[in-house]
Amino acid sequence: MSVVMVGLKKFLPALFVALLMMSAAVFAADDGEVRVGLRDGGITSAALTGESGLEFSDAATGEALYTAAPGETVHVSLSGGGFAAEGRFTASGEELAVRSEGPIAYDGQRYRGRFLLKNGGGKISVINIIHMDEYLYSVLGKEMSDSFPMEALKAQAICAKNFVWGEEGRHGGDFDVCATTHCQVYSGVSGESEATRTAVDAVSGKAAYYDGEIVPLYFFATSGGATESVENVWGYAAPYLRSVPDPDEPADKASRYTWTVELTAGEIKEKLASAGVDIGDITAVTVDETTPSGRALSLTFTGTNGTHTVRKSACRSILGFNSQWFTVDGGSVMIAVGGAVQGGSVLTGNGLARLDGRSVLTAGGVVAFSGGSGDYTFNGRGYGHGVGMSQWGAYGMAMAGYDYEEILEHYFTGIYIR
Repeated sequence: MSVVMVGLKKFLPALFVALLMMSAAVFAADDGEVRVGLRDGGITSAALTGESGLEFSDAATGEALYTAAPGETVHVSLSGGGFAAEGRFTASGEELAVRSEGPIAYDGQRYRGRFLLKNGGGKISVINIIHMDEYLYSVLGKEMSDSFPMEALKAQAICAKNFVWGEEGRHGGDFDVCATTHCQVYSGVSGESEATRTAVDAVSGKAAYYDGEIVPLYFFATSGGATESVENVWGYAAPYLRSVPDPDEPADKASRYTWTVELTAGEIKEKLASAGVDIGDITAVTVDETTPSGRALSLTFTGTNGTHTVRKSACRSILGFNSQWFTVDGGSVMIAVGGAVQGGSVLTGNGLARLDGRSVLTAGGVVAFSGGSGDYTFNGRGYGHGVGMSQWGAYGMAMAGYDYEEILEHYFTGIYIR
């Protein structure tokens, strides 16, 4: 793919580099095909139906195996190192090609393009091979509302296309991307609409480049006011993935522009346990360091048996939060003179200690602590990892009159479209 070819330019003579870049542009203009993994093993049979019939063949040799009538469902199962289909055919090869003149139905969805079934280790992988534009018709409808302005949809289409090319090899070679949130959500024909097809067709053959190379672009729902630099989330640096302000994001419409989550100390303990962390009962949660945009860069949990610190994206994932941008309140105690106080901790010479069931001598006398809630309140902003393009920000920019190129050039520092 072009992203691999252009990566060689530093080693080639200038004239050849120019020719190579021209070939990359030609590749982008054609857009090529995408191999989408619908199933990566895990099954031993697959049922396929073609509205216009199906043609089965050995993918390696091209040998025709069976032609199914329109609407006929063919159940394919493993047979030794190959496949068999209910007495209709057997195939010794490890890869089975399936073609049709129309959509192919599989697992409750209809898909354009053709299919490839692979017998790997006694399990079937189901791969949909489809033209990039037709793939994007569906992805666009699943990753962004088709009611969004057309310029926002175009920007999303470029993001999704660049993601595929830039993340080549993400699944080890059998296919380019999967059909889930791990890569991009794809559901075949059901994800399409007139708006998504119009947007994709408008940017067909175009892609985003940085310094002459096709680069992976990322997106998320809502920034909460500013995006984040990639090194503060995933740990590596990229000059085009920088934090930028997001002034056009509509706070009154954007998903989880602000949010609040309340957790007890017990619930936090359970979440840490799910991550394999045991530091006893939770006595404090503190944001130790923030990024320039305000997101948590370092988060420390203090317990009766020690502390545990996480950084960057783990600040969000360990608690299952909407974003990495949050503050925390709670867990400490305010002593009220002359009455019982619920919950909390106190700083001692040996660190924080829970006050439940204990008494403290104050200026007003002895104050008893009769057990407590240990509640923590997390006030946050945004929804998603925060790197790249905010989808609601793209909505706001489009509503303000910006076109898709201006939207992308705002969120991705130094990129250009061609």
